[in-house]
Amino acid sequence: MTNKTGPGTVIKKKYRCRFVVLLCSLVSLIVLSAQDSFALPVFARKYHTACSTCHIAFPARNGFGEAFRNNGYRFPDGTDEEMVKEEPIKLGQEAYKDVFPDAIWPSDIPNMPSLGFLAKSGASMTKNTATRKYRDVGIDEELNIFFSGTITKQLSYIGDLNIDGGLNVSDATATTLGRLQFVWTFQPGLSVAWGTVGFPEQFDIISTRAGTDKDGYAASLPNPNRGVELRIAGNTGSCGGYSILAGLGRNSEVGSTDGNGNNLADANIADTRFVRATYKLGGNGLMSGVGGEYGVQAIGMDNSITFGVDYVNSGQGANTTSEDQIAGLTKTAYSGDVRINYGPVRAVAQYARFNEVLNALPLPGAAEDGSDIARAGLNYGKRTALSLEADYWIYPWLFGLVRYEHLQDDLNGRINKVIPGIGALVRPNVKFGIEYVSVSKDSVAETSVAGLAAANSINLYTQVGF
Repeated sequence: MTNKTGPGTVIKKKYRCRFVVLLCSLVSLIVLSAQDSFALPVFARKYHTACSTCHIAFPARNGFGEAFRNNGYRFPDGTDEEMVKEEPIKLGQEAYKDVFPDAIWPSDIPNMPSLGFLAKSGASMTKNTATRKYRDVGIDEELNIFFSGTITKQLSYIGDLNIDGGLNVSDATATTLGRLQFVWTFQPGLSVAWGTVGFPEQFDIISTRAGTDKDGYAASLPNPNRGVELRIAGNTGSCGGYSILAGLGRNSEVGSTDGNGNNLADANIADTRFVRATYKLGGNGLMSGVGGEYGVQAIGMDNSITFGVDYVNSGQGANTTSEDQIAGLTKTAYSGDVRINYGPVRAVAQYARFNEVLNALPLPGAAEDGSDIARAGLNYGKRTALSLEADYWIYPWLFGLVRYEHLQDDLNGRINKVIPGIGALVRPNVKFGIEYVSVSKDSVAETSVAGLAAANSINLYTQVGF
């Protein structure tokens, strides 16, 4: 399983041994932990189906997965009841509807615990700047606890808890609520979501923490941390379709502190406003699957091109909340993206423009007259960001990919990344892969926090769902 011409050629013997032991451990974990279902495991159990029904590789959704989501996490075209294999428990009689409001409207709950688990383990070998060798090894372990389900034909809920062991014991974090979202579906293609809302991930097929690891997601826009959004989706004939997402939310900085440890002022629910629109040509219908055929999930069955635009505005200024440690607040940002599926090839591109990059912390004595500059008082100018990715599916379970990342502004500097990798769905609920991150940066990035965090590295990752 190890590549003798890879990292072992630049690591001393003891580190080579450590690498071999780690790789064997990860493979053993895959073999011993395989299950029959994944996706969001609760839905997999509910419908007795595998993750590949809705995902090309979790968490990246395929065309049918988009239709499932647009129908309020239900099978499309009114087929949900006949597809359910685990009948819910009824709460109240159907006759109560006839006498409402003199009786409580009946409901139901799942007949099994609404829990699923995603165990993630990864290793990163970072290139040491002094020795120029890949000898700085970090091992990260994390457990995500998912809860999700549907209640009657209108309400859906989805959320997760994260238990993060960190790269070292000392940086482990307490259990945190990653997200909590409720969705009320008025009719297929028209719903309101509240809780954790915002733009969906565009680059999420690789790494154990898609969009937040060192392998980056440069074009990611600021997201509110809580809010409400309206979702509209529809078909344009038997294929393709359109979608609109618009919402309001609190500023993503709520709950943070300034450089002196003082809590930042709370923002009202309408501080951050965001909208996303997409238009899809060909392929799976956004509401109906593949030309009316439901559940077709094979690679190559969604030949299509999808265009998307995003806009976000924050009164106080928001950050991208990325673990890439990109500094600076932005009040207005927008982006455009395109996604192409053709046979075994998938390509994604997103370009983002940030109108301003503001200081997130007060700057003591930084003004020309020697006075302090308040938070968001200094504008470093605009930021441009570009993310490109192409992946090729050798088999439905084996894929290769390459990603390019570019970010540039006067605060963080210019940071470019090229990330080739290969991944495998060893089982429907198990993903394993390796990727290499090659970083180049300018003199500003050499001293910025984001630039220092960006380093050449070799990364292994494993995801197991159960």
